[in-house]
Parts: sequence; C-alpha cells; structure tokens
Amino acid sequence: MHLGAVIFDFYKTLVTAGSLEQWVEQAADDLGETVSVDGVLPVLGSVWTRAGVRHPDFGWDLDPTMHRTAFEEVLSEESPCSPSLARRLYDVMPEQWVAVPGVMDLLAMLREGGLAVGLLSNTGLDLRPRLHALGLLEHLDAVVLSYEEGLVKPDPRLFARAAERLGVDPNQCL
Repeated sequence: MHLGAVIFDFYKTLVTAGSLEQWVEQAADDLGETVSVDGVLPVLGSVWTRAGVRHPDFGWDLDPTMHRTAFEEVLSEESPCSPSLARRLYDVMPEQWVAVPGVMDLLAMLREGGLAVGLLSNTGLDLRPRLHALGLLEHLDAVVLSYEEGLVKPDPRLFARAAERLGVDPNQCL
C-alpha cells in the first residue's frame, strides 16, 4: 500500500503554548487579581498530566464540562490560583496556542504532494476556531475530536474514523 494521508495530533505537534507567564499575567489583569505567577506556572505547565492522575480514564476529553472542571480543579487546588482566575485561564486558553514554527509549510507541502491531512486529538473543546484563527484549518481535510466521537486515543476506532474521513485505508496513514 502507498501512503495516502498524514494524521497529526494537536498540541505540541501543530500548536504549542505561547508564554505561560504572559497567559497568567493577562488573565489576572483581566480580573484585577494579584497572583504568585511563580506558584501557578509549574501547575499550569503540567495541568493535563495532573488531571490525568485525578481522572485516569481521560473522561474529561469526552465532555466539555468535565474538561473545564478538570482544568479548573487542578489549578485552584494545586496552586495559588483562585477559582475565578482558573476559570479565566480556561476561557482564554485557546488564545495562548501558537502554530509550531514551519507547520504551515509542512501542511501545504503534504497536501501539494497529494496526501490528505487530518487532525486527531483527545480534547473536550472545539479546536476549529483556533485552527481557523491560526490559518491551519484550511490545510486540514478532516478534524476528529474525542469529545465529538465519544472515544479517546489510543482506541483504534478513533484512528479508523479519522482514516475514513480522510477517505483512505487506515494502513495508508502515517
């Protein structure tokens, strides 16, 4: 079989976080709160790893409400972050994501080479608005999100759905 499609994950593949320090400072400024940025940063930087310890079934990636709750609980219980600041950090989280350097050129090159390009991500929120704002959505032929599918990686059915939406056999995907 020949290669027909490339499927990417979202975070640290297509996008990464900008400055965590600026994220916290801006969110606190928005609320008029004072916070120990140094106390929040280690927890914010590992929030999903910490959420995984609390919820090892990754159920938060199946439900938008659970996704928000997992994020807010970790920050407000494991750092000097108030519940209101944790809510604000979640609200502006998508604005913090920036395209990985070179990713636009890579996606364009893959599509120009005749390959279908997809995104498959475990997440409890719709990534499409941020993908669009970054100019990435136009380079994707399919976006498959766990909360919309009711499945989380590494469930092979999720990968099969992504391949199906890209119109290729799963064995033709990288």
